[in-house]
Amino acid sequence: MNASPSPSPQSEAPRASVASMYTWISETGRLIEQVRVVPKGDSARARGRIVSASHPEQPAFTAEYEAVIGSDATLRRVWLTLTTEEFERSIDLVCDDEGAWLLEDTSGTRSRVGGDGVVDVDVTYSVFFASVMIRRLGLHAQPDSADVRVLSVDSMTLEVTEDSVTLSSDDEQVHGITATASTSATVDSDGMIVDVPGLSRRA
Repeated sequence: MNASPSPSPQSEAPRASVASMYTWISETGRLIEQVRVVPKGDSARARGRIVSASHPEQPAFTAEYEAVIGSDATLRRVWLTLTTEEFERSIDLVCDDEGAWLLEDTSGTRSRVGGDGVVDVDVTYSVFFASVMIRRLGLHAQPDSADVRVLSVDSMTLEVTEDSVTLSSDDEQVHGITATASTSATVDSDGMIVDVPGLSRRA
């Protein structure tokens, strides 16, 4: 009897990582965020957008972004474009080899933002960037706490400031997930936010 053929190297190789798509919808239904995350070896690239309908507190806007995440789970670059009825504005945040953040605006002006040791970026209304911070700190893997400084980007103006965030996790939730709001979230096994009670949920 002939022996069965040995598995080819291709059949033994692990499956390549695949892209993931995430969508979050606010409890009011006025705001939606969707992002596609594509692994690139040990790093990843994300492309997403936040779309908000107008309401008495703010005008309608769209914030589109791209982000590069390094092999150490830290953000290396973030592009953002804000579009409203009145204007369009873009910024480019780049973390250099020494860990300093450089900001380039639409006019081409480049300046340093944030102090030494800032590695996280928090974008208002974005669930994705909060998830990146949770994953980097490993708060989804075990209960822990951390005080971190972040670059906080206002989605409606693209103004960048440095803020402090205190985060903690227990067996059920991650708490204090953004620089602009004190709240809690449930996350999945990968650290991606599933639900922020009263604010947003993953579709």
